[in-house]
Amino acid sequence: MDADYDDLGGMDPAMRPVSPTLGFPLAPTLQDMQDAINEQAVPTKPVQLPTVLFADLPPAASWPGCMIHVSDKNSIAISTPVAGVYTWLRADGSAL
Repeated sequence: MDADYDDLGGMDPAMRPVSPTLGFPLAPTLQDMQDAINEQAVPTKPVQLPTVLFADLPPAASWPGCMIHVSDKNSIAISTPVAGVYTWLRADGSAL
């Protein structure tokens, strides 16, 4: 591994930091993309969830461990395994 990347400060080793020494016009855009990816890994602010109606919820098994805002139920739903089957439950664990 290059000496510049020996200490990645806790970042995924598969992601190399964007360096100003890249010397091409995509460096600022790549830096913005890397910052966005890092923000997803360790959020420093609230994250806006997608919003759907209860009838339009996707299958919970397709989104294990994910959250979504269910507007007509005024609730956050989390795809949670119950008896080995993923289902959408409210953030407090109760049924939608």
